[in-house]
Amino acid sequence: MTLHDTAPMETAAPGGGEPPRPPARPGFSMRPAMIVPGIGLLILVLFIGAEFLTSNPVQTTKTSTAAFSVRGSPLRADPGVHDLKVITVSGQPPSNIVNAVSVPEGATRTSYANNSAAAQGAYDAQITLRADASQAVLENFYQKVMKKQGWQILSTGPADHVAGGLEVLGKKAGSDGFYWEMGAVISPTSFGAGAPAAGATSFSLELLQEQDPN
Repeated sequence: MTLHDTAPMETAAPGGGEPPRPPARPGFSMRPAMIVPGIGLLILVLFIGAEFLTSNPVQTTKTSTAAFSVRGSPLRADPGVHDLKVITVSGQPPSNIVNAVSVPEGATRTSYANNSAAAQGAYDAQITLRADASQAVLENFYQKVMKKQGWQILSTGPADHVAGGLEVLGKKAGSDGFYWEMGAVISPTSFGAGAPAAGATSFSLELLQEQDPN
């Protein structure tokens, strides 16, 4: 007799009823299956957060009242908040832009101007200062300090409207939703009575709000 010829065995239940049920199989849980969508949701949240941080270019700038060293420059930097007060009107420029402007330690403000009418309503104003340093030293200072304070340097070189002048132009996102430009326009160094051996140099810092929001 082979296995194929063997009839299946049946176990009679007591009293001739239905045979006993087989033992229950281990219970099936959905918990392991839920781990996968949970991980996927976590990855999605992390991706959205990273996308927000990288797509938002606004950088906050810490407020400081103390002078600080600028690597690569012999000049120390003073926060420009005090000198910019004369052109700060109704919260413009925004605080993160004002706090990203520095002047060489010891520089003296000599004048200021509001150019907004010529800019067709967009904010455009400037201050003019004088420092006991050469034109080359001041140009290098603004290249270094503007980069340190989060400005994207757009161009450096001859100034358009100042004979013999040099300009450092930068761009930064403001907390008001607009991009801002800052131009440090540095006049040629002057020598003469009362000037130090290295000469004295006048320069202007112009802040301009771009008309199209970012």
